[in-house]
Amino acid sequence: MNKRFSNGHGFLYLGLATLLVFVAGCGGSSGSSGPQAANCTVVGQNQFVIDVMQDIYLWNDQLPVVNAADFDSPEATLDALRAPQDRFSFITSAAADDALFGEGQISGIIGFRSESPNPDERRVIDVFEGSPADLGGLARGDFITAVDGVPIADVLADPGFSPSLGPNEVGVTVELSWRNVAGQDFTNVFEKAVVTIPPVSALEVLDTPTGPVGYMLFRNFVEPAVSDLDTAFGALGLAGVRDVVIDLRYNGGGLLSVADVLSDLIGGELTQAQAEYTFEYNANNSFRNRTVFFRNRAQSLDLQRIFFIVTESSASASELVINSLRPYIDVVLVGATTFGKPVGQLGYTFCEKILRPVSFSLANADGFDDYFDGFAPDCTAADDLDRALGDPVETSLAEALFYVENGSCSVPAAARQEAAPSGLPSGPKPRWRLFEAD
Repeated sequence: MNKRFSNGHGFLYLGLATLLVFVAGCGGSSGSSGPQAANCTVVGQNQFVIDVMQDIYLWNDQLPVVNAADFDSPEATLDALRAPQDRFSFITSAAADDALFGEGQISGIIGFRSESPNPDERRVIDVFEGSPADLGGLARGDFITAVDGVPIADVLADPGFSPSLGPNEVGVTVELSWRNVAGQDFTNVFEKAVVTIPPVSALEVLDTPTGPVGYMLFRNFVEPAVSDLDTAFGALGLAGVRDVVIDLRYNGGGLLSVADVLSDLIGGELTQAQAEYTFEYNANNSFRNRTVFFRNRAQSLDLQRIFFIVTESSASASELVINSLRPYIDVVLVGATTFGKPVGQLGYTFCEKILRPVSFSLANADGFDDYFDGFAPDCTAADDLDRALGDPVETSLAEALFYVENGSCSVPAAARQEAAPSGLPSGPKPRWRLFEAD
């Protein structure tokens, strides 16, 4: 089944550029110490992209020889330079990049994510609290039945769901009709706005036969997440939880600094001062190579075991946290195979844009950095759209809770292998991101 993800306002959780037709990661306002744009003519911008790629690009030994005058945009120049394995480098608006990763905001959206589990169906998978979508009545699991009166099957056939919602501009309105999981029909007009995406939500302490278990939905690794994570882990600590389920099922990545905070809060004294991960740059930039070490923070839980709910939409910084913790504690993955992005980016601003080329790879303390195919789950589980996130009966969370109580998956490994999906959805993979401020 080929699921096509969108946040329901015209973004596809690809690069931030397309994200504004959804979330990944890093130094929103990171600058550069490398090449600078000589001018903002098309040729000047193209040359800037070429110069940056020759300097910092992880695979700069694979770059073709190109002429800046041969391309009609810096984006086209980047496409011509991209190595075959590069699904991640991109160019976007510097202002949009800064707003997302600095404040967790996206301008001109309604405030939900959706997917097409079938060619003629659209379902809401997540709604951002306080957004127009939330205030207008949309909820996880709703079936979108029409856009501006056009039946959803026709919309999906042409022009597609995201384009049907109109431009990503504040004030644009769109009428949506939907049916909820109880079979009730609704129609409302939504006005696009500047939406702040809450990084942490659905924080719960669940009573189980083995004691209290913490659960939280973590949406993205952006700057506001630092205080949210600190508050959440403080609450979980006061509740006396010894097992925590962190839901990363739609988390496409974010700032490395925020990934460090989450890893520290999980490991605490158990991982303090141990190697977390190591940067590796190209030969020109080997002076940048360095190792990051875990810290013990005030609200750290010192967990010996951690559960992550993951899907093919879990990427980048989400995968970095998984990989960094594995040498030290028991990491249990529930859901589906993650996206696969063991590389990250720096940001280079020019002419009100930002170029984020793949700049480094990341290895854990065991030296492991080869997960381009993603991390397979220990326990496979579906994303149960008929249940709210955080509902202990929701299939993925229920599977994690089963493991907490029984020490194993509900389905034996052999049966899981036999029933496992053949792989990720077909077609081009989205360009998830993980960035470091330079």
